Amino acid sequence: MLKWGLNGKILGHKGSRNGRVLNKFIVSIAGMDLKRKLIILFMIISVIPLTALGLLSYNHASHTVQQKVYQTILESLSQITFSINYVISDVEQLSMYIYSNSDVQQVLSVNGEERSVADKYRDEQRIKTILESLIGFKNWDIEIYILGANGERFFTGDVLPKQYGQYDPDWGLFRKAQLAGGNTVWDTHYTLKKLYDFGTALSSGRLLKNIETNETLGYLVIDIMESAFVDKYAKAHLFPGGEIFMLDKFGNVISSRPKHQIGTKLQVDYLPQVLEGTKGYFQSTDTNGARKIIIYDTSEVTGFKLVSVIPVKEVIKESESIRILTFGVLLIGILAAYWFANVVSNQITDPLRKLRLLMRKVEKGDMNVSFPSKYTDEVGQLGQSFNRMVEEIKYLIKENYEKQLQLREAELKAIQAQINPHFLYNTLDSINWMARIHQIDEISETVISLGELFRYSIRKGNQVITIQEDIKQIQHYLSIQKLRFRDKLHIIMEIDEAILPLYTLKLLIQPIVENAIIHGLENKKGPGTLRILGSLMDKQVQFLIEDDGIGFLLHPLLQANRTKNNDNTGIGLENIHKRLSLQFGEEASLTITSEQGQGTTVIIRIPQILHEGDVNV
Repeated sequence: MLKWGLNGKILGHKGSRNGRVLNKFIVSIAGMDLKRKLIILFMIISVIPLTALGLLSYNHASHTVQQKVYQTILESLSQITFSINYVISDVEQLSMYIYSNSDVQQVLSVNGEERSVADKYRDEQRIKTILESLIGFKNWDIEIYILGANGERFFTGDVLPKQYGQYDPDWGLFRKAQLAGGNTVWDTHYTLKKLYDFGTALSSGRLLKNIETNETLGYLVIDIMESAFVDKYAKAHLFPGGEIFMLDKFGNVISSRPKHQIGTKLQVDYLPQVLEGTKGYFQSTDTNGARKIIIYDTSEVTGFKLVSVIPVKEVIKESESIRILTFGVLLIGILAAYWFANVVSNQITDPLRKLRLLMRKVEKGDMNVSFPSKYTDEVGQLGQSFNRMVEEIKYLIKENYEKQLQLREAELKAIQAQINPHFLYNTLDSINWMARIHQIDEISETVISLGELFRYSIRKGNQVITIQEDIKQIQHYLSIQKLRFRDKLHIIMEIDEAILPLYTLKLLIQPIVENAIIHGLENKKGPGTLRILGSLMDKQVQFLIEDDGIGFLLHPLLQANRTKNNDNTGIGLENIHKRLSLQFGEEASLTITSEQGQGTTVIIRIPQILHEGDVNV
């Protein structure tokens, strides 16, 4: 479906675009060589499961480590809670001891106005001694205040806080103590936080009564300083950026790290879940989107809650070594997979590359190749089939070559057998003697030349002759043609004496000379010249047959020989070219150049043949 923007423009054919991308990817993969395809396939098969296994292993290990960390912190909070419970219980016992102390009961029961200064001093020392003895046995940071209804004030600190000097019975801790009727109550000093801050984290209060008369004697206040809880937090495993809170059942902060929220109500999203729960941990997200783990424990004695807040990223750092190890093993696995893919792909493609190189050699004509097959798999079987194919091609080439030679020999024999050479030779010999008797020399010379040609044609044996013999036969043939054409034919023959002892193929030059006369000079108006040159050229024997006849565009000589007309000009240029190729291969050449109205030049080059047996015919 086409998608349109607000301006009316087409946003794109999403499906077709994805299809084109996929097609391009498939085409690029299809264009790769086999080795790359195998490597990519093997890497996909090995790397994807290896990566998935590595990630799953890392996630599982990381999750396990995180759970262990959370459990450890939760156990640490439980130990801290136990220590705080012990402090709370001990403070309550201390409060009960002071409440029931006879000296305290006696001092608070006496009307202050009826006592002398000396009595007041003596009573002060008595109570001070009691309080200092109690403080001396405790290593907690606490302050004790005895606030008598008779106006007496006894305390362990250096200064009596203003809210204790003149207290309001209907306010805060004192009101709670009245309602408790002599039992211990606790206050977080939330209402005092904005006006006073003496480092007090938690206060214990009790209404003091005469044990005998149940008359109200005053109040006992024990302040636990915030520093007393700091020592407990040392047992907690705090992470960088982490926080720890001690809350009452309403969410007010009794103590915390950092301290800036002490005496206030904790304003966070996760507070309801903490207040509803008893013990555990869960994940939450702050206003900045940072993930944090909330771990909490509740005191069964006081209902206070200890909350530890830890950034998830800091916990994850604990598993950094696992991550490094996992990715290190994964990287090593990928490198090992790539190395193994290279080795396997080379084992598969190397024989195929060798086979391809051998095929290219065969395409260029080199049949002396063989595929060394070490295995019996599909590639090995393909190599064996290739070897059989090459042997079959070599056999067929050899068979075809032999058939061609036999065919050429049969053609020569058929030409030679058209007229009985012996009969013709004997007849020509008779004509020669008759011409001599009548003293007709031209007829005698012509008959002799023709006789030599027939003697040459009926010669048995090897088809390789010396260049001297071949030139001699060409001279006999030219003498006959000279008689026919008279002054119209001018012949120039220059043969290097150094090549005369060398060997050449029989009937190699004569057909070219015949074609030059018949197709080049015979149809020319006026006299013509035929040049026959033989020489050594670059360690080869070169024959040049050149005429200044009519020339040609579409070579009529070759066309004439293809149609096998009745000119009886020998095996023809085309057959000469085939004989050269079959006998000498690339060592021989036949070059023909012609220009209409200017003439034709034929150049034959063959290797130097020193002995008759050097050529197999």
